[in-house]
Amino acid sequence: MNDILFGNNNQTVIKHLAKKSYRSNRRRNIIVIVALALTAFMITSVFSLGCSYFETFQMQQTRSMGTTADVAITNLTETQIEELKRSDLVTAVGISQRLGSVDTADIGDALLGISWIDEIEWEQHRVPTISDIYGNYPQAESEVMLPVWALNEMGISNPQIGMNITLSYQLGNNYQYITDEFQLSGYYTDYTVSRVGNRGSVYVSEIFAEQSGLTFSDITSGMLSFSGNDDVERSCEKLKDEITFTEGQTFEIVPSTQSNSASIIVAMAFVVTVIIISGYLLIYNILYISISKDTRFYGQLKTIGATKRQIKKLVRWQVLRTSVIGIPVGLLVGVLVSLIIVPFAMNMMYSGNSTLGVKVSFSPIIFIGAAIFTLLTAVIGSMKPAKIAGSISPIAASQYNAVSVKNMKKRKAHRLRLSRMALSNIFRNPKSAVLTFTSLFLGLMLFLIASGLLSSLSAENFVSQWGESDFTVTYSIHEEENLITDEMLKEIEAIDGIENIRVTYSASPQTTMPVIYDQYVFGKYIDSLNSVSGLDFSDAETLKNYTDNFFGGVYGIDTEYVKEVNSSLETPIDLNAFENGDVVLLSAMTDEDGNPLIQPGQSITVIGETGEHTFTVAGGFLDADFQSGRGNERGTAPDLYISQQALKRLSPEVKIFRIAFDTINSKNDERILSELQTITASSSGIDIQSRYERGKEIESYLFTSRVLAMGLSSVLLLIGVMNFINTMFVSVNTRKHEFATLESIGMTKKQIRQVLLFEGGYYWIISFLLLATLGTGIYLPLYAAFRQVASYAAFSYPIIPLVIAAFIILVICLAVPILTFRMDIKASVTERLQQS
Repeated sequence: MNDILFGNNNQTVIKHLAKKSYRSNRRRNIIVIVALALTAFMITSVFSLGCSYFETFQMQQTRSMGTTADVAITNLTETQIEELKRSDLVTAVGISQRLGSVDTADIGDALLGISWIDEIEWEQHRVPTISDIYGNYPQAESEVMLPVWALNEMGISNPQIGMNITLSYQLGNNYQYITDEFQLSGYYTDYTVSRVGNRGSVYVSEIFAEQSGLTFSDITSGMLSFSGNDDVERSCEKLKDEITFTEGQTFEIVPSTQSNSASIIVAMAFVVTVIIISGYLLIYNILYISISKDTRFYGQLKTIGATKRQIKKLVRWQVLRTSVIGIPVGLLVGVLVSLIIVPFAMNMMYSGNSTLGVKVSFSPIIFIGAAIFTLLTAVIGSMKPAKIAGSISPIAASQYNAVSVKNMKKRKAHRLRLSRMALSNIFRNPKSAVLTFTSLFLGLMLFLIASGLLSSLSAENFVSQWGESDFTVTYSIHEEENLITDEMLKEIEAIDGIENIRVTYSASPQTTMPVIYDQYVFGKYIDSLNSVSGLDFSDAETLKNYTDNFFGGVYGIDTEYVKEVNSSLETPIDLNAFENGDVVLLSAMTDEDGNPLIQPGQSITVIGETGEHTFTVAGGFLDADFQSGRGNERGTAPDLYISQQALKRLSPEVKIFRIAFDTINSKNDERILSELQTITASSSGIDIQSRYERGKEIESYLFTSRVLAMGLSSVLLLIGVMNFINTMFVSVNTRKHEFATLESIGMTKKQIRQVLLFEGGYYWIISFLLLATLGTGIYLPLYAAFRQVASYAAFSYPIIPLVIAAFIILVICLAVPILTFRMDIKASVTERLQQS
């Protein structure tokens, strides 16, 4: 408006000059375009990978849990359900009724309950956790719906809607089994098997549930989704204040890993922030140096009547023009990464949970957001330089000298000290120097964090916490046959390169034995099972049926396991008492406060084929996951581990249930695995578990993670290096006249090159000093936080990657100023002195 009022009509001239100025700064424009492209590409890649990881994480979590509900409340009455539906705290109330169970004696190792759920529970809580749904939820009394894995266990590999299925089942507390024929109304892929094994539900119709004759409150659970972002436990407490619940009703909160979700979001935000800051620093520094270089040009614009606003618009126009080129290029590369690299990375990262599926995020919002963030970075980065350019006066521009008086005094005082001269040159433009150091430091710091945290993860560290041995040969607890023969044991013992062979025996043909229930001994253990897997011990009859049918797996283990437990005990377990059959070991089972559910010194009586035998609970416990991977337990009592001699006294017939051993040299693991597979090939039911295979799985994940993280951090480091290159290029270019003057008074080209080498060296030294001090100070607490998420991480400071990066950056720091100087001294001293 002011331009119009004062008759300034030089818009055409200004635009013409702006275009000429833009074309004359090709190198600067290329650097800005590359900076914008890198920024857009990095933001796109980080968001695409981060969102894909987050969405896959969320999807796998809900699929493995089998519900999207927040909490289940047991034994609900119809009145309570109506009150819950009216509560502002609750967004959805699904009804789930557990009616009974299916006799699965002839259905492999499956455990199937009979359940009815209402439409809200099915549509809102269950459907999002399953896939490949064929048919419909049961409507008729004789219809059922099953997961595909259960149909496979029944021997039905090609299910058809409407086909007949015969099931033997019991309802409520009546253990009299009924055999009926049902029609298959639908089937689906269920993912909870990855978490709980072959446990699931046969869904029946509402009519079937009504005809069962069971009391509503005895079989009904409410599946609730809460509104708002409050903690689930807090929401439950608020709900208890609104609605009256009985002491027998329990709140089963669906386990979640929201803290990990938060850490993913925080990590994404941190990386994107560093990217934006790095891009901003590069763009700002380029424009700031460029305006310092073109001070006379902007002063001349003022002499022809250009206003402050016009000059600011000129600078911003140049930035927007480079943005129109740089941002689409970065987005295009980001699209290619999202389509090709991200899916590959996700499949590699989640290779261990591939059955739960992988989700790749390719939302337009990501690319729109990346474009907006990058454009804002460019605009904000240009604001201060544009303001400086608009504030330059014609008189100041004509008198402008790139070397400050203060620095000139220092130069005279130390004119013979080339290193001092170099240091003075670096900080003659303090803002530019600080920005360059900051950009280099951010790139180096992210490189340190990425390489350091990822090098702290190793397959060896991960597998060392898995299992009790390097190799394990076992089979399902429900196999009545002795799959591992004595001949197999002898062949395994003969394998070259193995040690610490340990054999676990079980009774034959049945692994489990009756256990006499004692409320004093097992009371807390039973309490811990209440409301788990549909158990409701608030009903006296249910509790009695459970405790009257009390049995558990009984195993004869090697004494070496006891010796390992003793190594961590102040009062060791008496080995003679254990071997004589007086002592029983349990795996660790604790309450919320970490106290054992079954106390040492208590007595447990087992009924074997030869009669009863009483054991004393040992003073130490085996690991909670001791000898895991045996299939689904059917025992109502905990597993019991006794000596092999004691097991043989309880059962005349025993069988080899598990063989575990270590390898002398891990280099032989592949060969040993191959030999094991050959030895056990005659029985498909035998399962070989090894740290070697687990290590291979985690190695692929770690390799992908390292490539991605190092790639992203290297690009950020590249932004810092580009900032340095630009700073040195402009610095040398703007000092052409100064170098010519120094040569004219006796300074040699060799000495000038030495000064430039010192300058590059100082940039390198100061940047790495900042990394070693401030960067390390940032890295250490980040590692501590990372250690909470990845417990198997072992501290690592990435010396070798940093040495390699330091060498590469040193070469760049020394080479760039010399190469730039050589490009600018082709003319004679006289010619350069005549240049303005």
